Amino acid sequence: MFTFNRVILTGRVATPPRCSYRPDGSPVIQFPLVLDATKDRKGEALPPCERQSSPHGKAVRFVARPAASGDLIHIVAVGKLAEIKMDLQSGQHLLVIGQLHQRSWKTPEGRNRTRTEVIAMDLRAIGEVWSDTWLSPGEPDP
Repeated sequence: MFTFNRVILTGRVATPPRCSYRPDGSPVIQFPLVLDATKDRKGEALPPCERQSSPHGKAVRFVARPAASGDLIHIVAVGKLAEIKMDLQSGQHLLVIGQLHQRSWKTPEGRNRTRTEVIAMDLRAIGEVWSDTWLSPGEPDP
């Protein structure tokens, strides 16, 4: 029987990674990834960011275009990969390669919970961190 479980995503780190350690001491990081929006509500292609002019019109900034609400995927990295990527920042654009995994647990109140996550095999920065910094005239676009 042939099985294949591979996920490739691009998106932005929604919050800084939460770091913990397994009983064997290996690090684990977890963070939500906001998927890149690729189409608008009419199905037309969108650029990955939007250029905005400052209120006085003398500067510009680039704002990441988030995917539709709810397009958050939980990412988990373990071991060396987690150790190397502990310094990820909110807004950082990533390529994530991994495997889908579903885990289940009981809350302290006794409720059953499940979460589908991507267990990362590779995390690669593919762009700059988007900030709210205005660029002055003459500065290169990011």
